[in-house]
Amino acid sequence: MKKFVLSVIFLIILSAGFALREGAVFADGVALYIDPYSDRWDYLAENNQQVFINYENDLQKMIISVGFDKVQNKGRVWILPIPCEPERVGFDIIDALPKFGGEEISKAAKSNLWNAREVLKHMQIYPFLSEIRFTLLSTAGAGAGEYDVTVYGHIEKEGVVSEVLTARTADGLYNYLRNKGLKIENNSIPVLNHYIGKEYSFVASWMNLNNEAAPKEAEKKKSPGNQKGIYVMFPAKEIYFPLLPTSVYGNKIIPITIRLIGHVSPKISKDIKSYTKVEYYIDSYTDFGKSTEYFYNGQKKNVKYTKIEINAPSTMLTDDLWISAHSPIKTYYISFIVLHDGAIIIFLLILISIITGILAGWLVFKNLRNETVKLGLIGLSNCVSIVGLIITVFFIGTKKRTQDANLLLTELRKKGYIWKRKLAYAVLFVTIPLLFCIVIIAIPFIITVITDGLHDALYYSGPFVPIYLAFLLSVILVMIAGFIIKRIRLKDKELFDKLKDLGYSSWSFQPKDTMKSVFIPVYSISFLVISWVIIELIMLTV
Repeated sequence: MKKFVLSVIFLIILSAGFALREGAVFADGVALYIDPYSDRWDYLAENNQQVFINYENDLQKMIISVGFDKVQNKGRVWILPIPCEPERVGFDIIDALPKFGGEEISKAAKSNLWNAREVLKHMQIYPFLSEIRFTLLSTAGAGAGEYDVTVYGHIEKEGVVSEVLTARTADGLYNYLRNKGLKIENNSIPVLNHYIGKEYSFVASWMNLNNEAAPKEAEKKKSPGNQKGIYVMFPAKEIYFPLLPTSVYGNKIIPITIRLIGHVSPKISKDIKSYTKVEYYIDSYTDFGKSTEYFYNGQKKNVKYTKIEINAPSTMLTDDLWISAHSPIKTYYISFIVLHDGAIIIFLLILISIITGILAGWLVFKNLRNETVKLGLIGLSNCVSIVGLIITVFFIGTKKRTQDANLLLTELRKKGYIWKRKLAYAVLFVTIPLLFCIVIIAIPFIITVITDGLHDALYYSGPFVPIYLAFLLSVILVMIAGFIIKRIRLKDKELFDKLKDLGYSSWSFQPKDTMKSVFIPVYSISFLVISWVIIELIMLTV
């Protein structure tokens, strides 16, 4: 079995001003502090843990910020296991945390589907118009052999000293802690027994007491905008976060929030599954700023991330959390709905239009029940609104033609009437209602002219009047063109009279069928019902 090595971060902060609020320290795992009244150590009570992880190409970047309840003390310790050799750990102290926003993808998908349903519904109505530096550690460390401890790296920043080390024995680690001023007995932190004795590493951090400016600088930065954290970077085959050290707090519930870039699959143990919530988000646009862009790898648009919230009693955290970088299949499907709402609307419009055309056509047109493709194409015309459907149905043949009718139609086709009359019908069917709508739109302007005068009306309308008049003139000209091309020459009027006697329309040149008038409302109602049902079913899956 492949071994892994563990890193443990100790944050010892002697000044309350080092954090976002009094008593805040950064990292994760288990916290210890020196009790000033009993002159001994104790567990420092946490109130929350905030973790940010970015995993890419077997490299894990992790930022940790932990809040503690207010306590007066001279020292604090935090212990965090990480599966990596000390030589390959990069770490730093940072003064800004990543910012995540966006919307949970299921809610966003349902919102997009609701919008799609509204768009489809209206198809049945006439259309109106940071820069960060971190230390990579080398193996040439300072000696601390008297404690069975080897120091691999040392960093001082913003009044804080950090060292990366390994401990061959538990006694060596306890001796190291005592040398830093923490009064602690051997084997007094049993949770460490899970890690010590193997190839583990530790990171210990404390305030630099020789730096007189450190307390003032910490106090200066005690604001939410300057919240600090520990940044750790290490190679890992799987995303890792230590939960076991938090178990020392007994039955206390310490909220843990982990945000990971990308949609990932956490392996939640059965003990805490009911206490854990996993949500997937997409942040459409994020301005990370230079202070944290090292963490995001330059991502700015449509940033996907996973939010894991654990609110379990600490005693139930009996194992560390491992997370697969693979996205759940469901998130691909939901994310597509979120990111491609326009494509979803078009797809649903086409699909539902075809289905409705086939269903409504089968119910209404008995002669077309075997012509599924034709009915589907009739329904497809709804994609340009109910107007397109009406025009298509008007020109479509729903009855068989007679021999006499075919002879008349051949003659009319030679004379150019068929394409002209069909074009005229389509033009007039669109422009006449459109002209009516244009007149309705002008009513507020006309009222203003009557009440305030033409000068004021023109002043308040801005560019509306010239645009309106240009559009009105265009519609009128197109409508006039429609009336012109629909004309029938006197010598050909007899042909049209014969066509009407055969029960044919002189506009569509198809047999008249009253069921066409029935088809339109049947289709429209069916379209609304089918679109509602399909979208509701899709919503159940997101």
